[in-house]
Amino acid sequence: MKKLFTLFALTATLHSFAQEKWDLRRCVDYAIQNNISVKQADVQARLSKLQADQVRMTRLPNANANVTTTYQHGLNINPTTNVFENIDISGGNIGFQANYTIFNWFTRKNNIEANAISAKADQMNIEKTKNDLALTVANAFLQVMLRKEQANVSKVQLQQSQEQLQNTRKLVAAGSQPELNAIQFEAQVERDSATYIQALAGVEQGLINMKAVMNLDFATTFDIVYPDVASIPVENILDLQPESVYSLAIANQPQQKVTALRIEAAQRLVAASRGAMYPTLSASGTLSTRFANNVYDYRTQSIVGNTGAYALDNTKQYPVYAPLNSVVGIDKVAFGAQLNRYFGQSLGLNLNVPLFNAHQARTQWERSKINVRQTQLQDDQEKQTLRSNIYNSYQDAYSSLQKYNASKKSVAVSEKALDYAQKRYDVGLLGTLDLITTRNNVFTAKITELSNHYEYVFKLKVLEFYKGLGIKL
Repeated sequence: MKKLFTLFALTATLHSFAQEKWDLRRCVDYAIQNNISVKQADVQARLSKLQADQVRMTRLPNANANVTTTYQHGLNINPTTNVFENIDISGGNIGFQANYTIFNWFTRKNNIEANAISAKADQMNIEKTKNDLALTVANAFLQVMLRKEQANVSKVQLQQSQEQLQNTRKLVAAGSQPELNAIQFEAQVERDSATYIQALAGVEQGLINMKAVMNLDFATTFDIVYPDVASIPVENILDLQPESVYSLAIANQPQQKVTALRIEAAQRLVAASRGAMYPTLSASGTLSTRFANNVYDYRTQSIVGNTGAYALDNTKQYPVYAPLNSVVGIDKVAFGAQLNRYFGQSLGLNLNVPLFNAHQARTQWERSKINVRQTQLQDDQEKQTLRSNIYNSYQDAYSSLQKYNASKKSVAVSEKALDYAQKRYDVGLLGTLDLITTRNNVFTAKITELSNHYEYVFKLKVLEFYKGLGIKL
């Protein structure tokens, strides 16, 4: 009895730890908000959007500005006289450059569209990840429900064995049954106790698995709502024919949409790679100026003076006079005046014709075509896997329904057999081991019935999921 008291105390403790009840909708919502796979898909979608936005900006010109300063010592060109002199110069340059691709055989356009489509595919992949997660959570939810039902059946089995042991003890005390019968029932109680404890541990393990899927803190007290499996709404299996479900899944499932978008993006990249093999026309322009610390303007005065030359007229010489410039002052050119004086502009057109680049452009084009084919094969593989999953789920659901119907009959027959066996045992016409075996047969039949029922429900839920009906319990 001490062991039984400990067992029920453990049961009460486990139930006290799981007081907060979560239904499936809450579990799925929490998982979507916190699951690492969903977060990773969201991060990838944001990265793809940034990439698409950046590529879209290539429609605008590239523009850059630069400012440089220098110090020169020794033989340098004098910025005033433009001749080499042994002087120190400190100065710099200011510039602005811009270029724009006018036409590149739609390479830019196709790259922009390819990145935009890839960003859309990654955004759709979030929905695909959420859908897969919802199905995983629903499966884990149903597994916990099944284990809970199995624990309940184990508890009833244990209680019945305890009651039978008490009755047998009374009969042994009265001398109507041998001590061996009581010992055999004691052994059965111990076996049923171990089965019950194992079933309770299975429930806790299922809840831990759910916490892992949901990314819920393992230290959090957590339990689920346990609806009656018979009350879970399911579609009629005749309305879930595999071919019609497959057609709806192809049209509605995010995974197929993701793959279709990736194929389209890969085809755009083929066109972009092909354009890279043709000439590119671009335009460029620059603005520039410079400055230095020793730029001067010389103030000069013009006078008419003797040049030192003579003109001959027969035997006479006449001196030659001409305007002569003389420096009368030196003015340092201000910074702003230098920028204005040396300001220059340029415009240009550039035609780049790829002649030979080690087959890089052509290889990239061929590689992009192979990528398209690879993505198409991936799509074919996913469709084949989807069709196989749907057909297998339908077949499993049909088989589970047949097994469930058979197991219900098995439970009914086993309980009837137990009733007869109990009556024969009470009048001494049946041995203890035979009665224990009959009880175990009832227990096994009930466990099998539960397993088949839950398997049938889950397989139908998988078909409903592929049909686009979502997950609901």
